[in-house]
Amino acid sequence: MESKSRKLSIEELYMLKWLVGSLTGLIAVSTLFNLNGHNLIPARAALIFIGCCILLPKLYVSIPSWGWKVYAVSIIPLLAIDILAKETAPAMMNLNTWLIIYRSVNHNSRREEMQLVLLSLFLMVMVGILTSTIVFGFQLLVFAGLATAFLVIGSILECRNEGRPTQSFHFKHWLKSFSWFELSKVIQWRPALQGSLLFLALISIAGASFLVIPRIDIENKVTLFEMAPRATQTGFSDTISLGEVTDIKKNNGVALRVDVESQSLAPSVPYWRMLALDEYYEGRFALSEGLKQYMNGASASPHHARRYWSKKEFSNAPSDKVTDRWTFFLEPGVSRYLPIAGTFTQLTTPHLSDLSVVPQMHVFSMKKPSSKMLSYQLENVDFSGTIPGTAFDESTVLLDNFVYSESSPSNQYPNTLLKLPADQESRRYLSEVVSELIGDDELSAAQFADRAIQYLSKTHRYSMQVALPQAQGISDPVIRWLQSDLPGHCEFFASSFILLSRAAGYPARAAVGFKGGTWNAYEQYFMVRNADAHAWAEIYDGNGSWLRVDPTPGSPSPTTRPDLVAVAEQPSESGSFAYMDSLRMLWYRRIVNFDESAQKEFAVQLREFFTAYLNVAELWATHAIFYIYDWARSPWNVWRILYMVTLGLILLAALVIQRNLALNFREMIVASFRRDDPIRRKASKLLRRVEQAFKKDGASIQKDWDGVIASLRRLRFGAKESWPNPRLVFKEARRLL
Repeated sequence: MESKSRKLSIEELYMLKWLVGSLTGLIAVSTLFNLNGHNLIPARAALIFIGCCILLPKLYVSIPSWGWKVYAVSIIPLLAIDILAKETAPAMMNLNTWLIIYRSVNHNSRREEMQLVLLSLFLMVMVGILTSTIVFGFQLLVFAGLATAFLVIGSILECRNEGRPTQSFHFKHWLKSFSWFELSKVIQWRPALQGSLLFLALISIAGASFLVIPRIDIENKVTLFEMAPRATQTGFSDTISLGEVTDIKKNNGVALRVDVESQSLAPSVPYWRMLALDEYYEGRFALSEGLKQYMNGASASPHHARRYWSKKEFSNAPSDKVTDRWTFFLEPGVSRYLPIAGTFTQLTTPHLSDLSVVPQMHVFSMKKPSSKMLSYQLENVDFSGTIPGTAFDESTVLLDNFVYSESSPSNQYPNTLLKLPADQESRRYLSEVVSELIGDDELSAAQFADRAIQYLSKTHRYSMQVALPQAQGISDPVIRWLQSDLPGHCEFFASSFILLSRAAGYPARAAVGFKGGTWNAYEQYFMVRNADAHAWAEIYDGNGSWLRVDPTPGSPSPTTRPDLVAVAEQPSESGSFAYMDSLRMLWYRRIVNFDESAQKEFAVQLREFFTAYLNVAELWATHAIFYIYDWARSPWNVWRILYMVTLGLILLAALVIQRNLALNFREMIVASFRRDDPIRRKASKLLRRVEQAFKKDGASIQKDWDGVIASLRRLRFGAKESWPNPRLVFKEARRLL
C-alpha cells in the first residue's frame, strides 16, 4: 500500500504550483472590487475565467495556442480605449488585469512565475493606494501567503530538477489519472502547517515594523494614482430636487461614523449639516451660479476664509489645546461636501489643499468626492442650531443686508435668498398665507418660524409617499402641495417653509444632511446611516446669524436650545450589524489612521505598560522574598518537618524514575509533537556525541564504546524486533559520556 507521507512527484508539484499561482492571481484581481467607481468588467472577466479554469481544468486544456495569440492582440485596443478616456490609473489597472488573466494560468518557467508575482503585486500596490478597507487588509494577508507559497514551490521544483531548466508541464497527461481530490490525499499537510506558522511569524514581524516605521502619505505624494468615483452614492450634490432625499433614506448603509469620547455632550437628535442651497426653481434647490464659481475658485481656500472667520482655524494637524474633538469618517463616494455638526473653532484634515470653504453658506467641501474613506476632525463643536453669518466687505459680490432689489438679477446671490416662484398665482397664494400668519404683528424671524411650523403641522402630515394633485393653473409642485391637505416628506415641509419665509421678507435657504444616528456599543462611536438623510430650512435672524428650522412634524422648535446629553446615553445599537461595522471602525482607527502622533502615543503607552509591569514584578519579588524569609524563621513543628521530608522524597523519586526511563519527561512531552520515533532520535543524538568524543580521544575510549555503539546503531537503524533494552543502552552511554 502506498504511504501517505511520500514525497510529491515532479508532476504533482507542478500541479500544486499551477493551482497556487492561479489562486494568487485570483486574489490580486479580487481586490479591484474594493474600488468605488472603477470599471469592473475586466475584474469580473478575470474572476470568471480563472475560477472556471481552477474548477474545470479541461476548459484550460481545450484552449488552442492560437486562442492565446488572439487574446494578446485584443489587449491593445482595450488599452487604447482606456488611454483615450484620459484615465491613467484605471488604464494601468485594466492592463494589469488583462495580463494577469493570461499569466495566472500560463506559468511554466521561473521567469513566468516571477512575472505573475510582479503583476499581481503591482496591482495590489495600486489598489492599496486607492483604498483602505478592512476587506483589502484580509486580501493582502491571503495574497502574501499564496505568493510566498508559490515562490517556495517553484524553488523546490528548481532544486528537484538539480539546476536544470524547469520542464514545461501540460495538464493533458494529468487529467487522465488525477484530480484535485486525488492530489489533496498525497499532500503532506505537516510542512504546510509549518509554513503557515512561519508565515504568521513574518506577519508578526511586519506588524511590529508597522508600529515603528515612519508614516508616509503616498496618496498625497503620488498624484498619478488619483481616481475619484464616477458619481456620489447618496445624491447629495449642489442640486436637490423633491424626492431625492427620500430616495437616499431607502438605503440603510452607513454613510458617516463619528468618533468621540463617550463623556462628550451632544443633542439627543443631532443634525449633521452638509450643504445649504439658496436658489429655488419649481421644486428644485441648488447653489446659485455665483456661489458655484466662488466654491471652485481660488477665493474658496481655507486661507481666504479667515477674512470672514477670524476665530476659526483650518489646519492639517490638531491644535495643542485640550478640547473636545470629534473625528468624522465619511464613507467613499457619499458626497464632496463634509457633514458638520453645528459650528466649531478648528477643522483639521490631511487634505487641506483640497478643501473649499464657502463662508456665506457655511459649507465645506472637497474638490471631488473621495474614493477612500475621508477623515477630518472638529474641535469645540457648538450644537446650538445657530449658524454664524459672515462680515462681508466691499471687495466681495455679497451684500451685508438682504434687501431684494428688482434692478439686480434674481438668480444672483444674495437675491436668491428671497427668490419666489415666477408665476403670479403662486406668489398671490403665498402672500395670502403670510398675511394669515402675521396679520398686523411685527415678528422676529424666530417668532415667524414658530407660526409657520404650527400652520404646516395643522394642514399636513408626514409621509414618505406623496401623490401631488394635477396642476390647475399652478405648475410649482411645492405650492400645489401647500394648497392641499396631502401628507409629505421632509423636503415638502422645508421647501414650503422657505417659500413662506421669503414671501414674508425673511431670507431663507434649504439645508440638507443627516439627522440622528445611533451609538455603536462595541467601539463607542456614532453610526449615521443613509436612512438618516434629512432636509430642513435655515432663516436669517437679522442679527448676523442663521437659525436652523426643521418644520417636519415632531422636530424641536427653532427657539428651543437643544438639551445636551452624554453621547454614551444616546440610543445604542449592539446587534450583528453593529458588531461587523465596529470591526470596520476598528480598522480605520488602529490601522488606517495610525500616523506619527499615534506612534508617539503608542510608544508612551508601551513605556507606561512596561514601567507598571516592572513595578508589579518588583513588588511581587519583594513579597516573595519576605514570605520565604518569614517562613524559614517561623518555628518548625513535627508536621512541618514531615511535609518537607515528604516533598524531598517525592522529588528524589521523580529524579530516580527519570534516570531509569529510556526517555526523560521532557523528551516524552516533545515526542507527542513529532512524527519520527523518539528512541531512534535519541540514539542518533548519542551517536553524534560519540563521534565528537572520538575526535578528542578516540584511541582511549574506542574499546569501551564498541558494545554501546553497536547497540546505539541497532536502535537507530535496526528493526524494532532486534532492539536491545533502550533504557540500559542509554544508561550505559550516559555513564561513559
